[in-house]
Amino acid sequence: MNKKSIITTLLALVAMTGQGQIHYRLEGNIGRPDVTDTLSVIENRGFEEDGNILSKTIDTLYIVNGNIVPMEGTLLEPVTVTAFNKTLSIQLIHILLTDGATKINGTLDDAVVRQSGNPLADDMNQMEEDWLRLKKEMTDIMSSGKPIDTMAMIAREDSFVVNTLKAHPNDEVGVICALEYADDICCQFPRRGIELIDMLDAEVIAKEPKLKGKKRDLLTLLSTSEGAMFRDFTAEYNGKQQRLSDYVGRGQYVLVDFWASWCGPCREEIPNIVAAYSKYKDKGLQVVGVASLEESERSLKYVREQNIPYPQIFNAGMPVLQLYGIDGIPYIFLFAPDGTILARGLRGEDINKKLEEIFPDNK
Repeated sequence: MNKKSIITTLLALVAMTGQGQIHYRLEGNIGRPDVTDTLSVIENRGFEEDGNILSKTIDTLYIVNGNIVPMEGTLLEPVTVTAFNKTLSIQLIHILLTDGATKINGTLDDAVVRQSGNPLADDMNQMEEDWLRLKKEMTDIMSSGKPIDTMAMIAREDSFVVNTLKAHPNDEVGVICALEYADDICCQFPRRGIELIDMLDAEVIAKEPKLKGKKRDLLTLLSTSEGAMFRDFTAEYNGKQQRLSDYVGRGQYVLVDFWASWCGPCREEIPNIVAAYSKYKDKGLQVVGVASLEESERSLKYVREQNIPYPQIFNAGMPVLQLYGIDGIPYIFLFAPDGTILARGLRGEDINKKLEEIFPDNK
């Protein structure tokens, strides 16, 4: 290699080494002098692996008497992070790490940090303050005892999200807003949720796994809404394959509960489902549990301990939940005899109300 080639190669290596790197520093005080603890720092963006969105620990944050021991490091680009301890008794969210120093000056609500030192900090603080003010106003309305106009409340949230996304279509403020503050809208109106996400620049969505996953789940919600045909899946337990189609689409109404024994709300819901099964099984209702996201032995042990009388599909993993756009359990569906979806997201008394519509002579 001649001298010119060597110089060219060295220059290229220097350019590659410095490309896209930022050097961050986090300092300040969390406003709690009683706290001395060690926190894991998790990048909010996450990464996708086998269809799951996983989180990555990028650093460790030390707190001494409420003061942050300055934390420094290098990243490819600015990110937002969450810091928390092992017991989750301390959580600091929406921290911006960018080139230079970010300073924390307490929190807005024990979790959302008040920060400064980077170009987006003031806008992030303003968004958080506006959101907390809006939520307080809504909480006051709900606790006032007066009639609640749910659609008006959703419209106010929608306006807040739209204004934020218009102002921040290509930065972390907009990403946080779309991921977290549009949740109520996304849950009730998936199509509108997709429209809101698409207000962000396409390049931003493309590099945010959580955003891509949320949009994918909303599209799935639309395709598995009431009136849609059921989607079959297979789960293997003890060498045997179990299918949803073993029960659904075979001429009976079928209530399907996605659950896990480690899930407290799931355990609370099961007595309601058992009662519905006892009441309507002789009238044409089938009930099926889909034990999800845990070892089948644990699920089976709980079924036996609680004497749950209806059949179970064991060992359902995340792909099964994603097939129906389920982002949390328990999640309960009601299928018609032909396999179409009659209702999704049933809980508590709503289960019985829906079944009374189908079997009115049991009132």
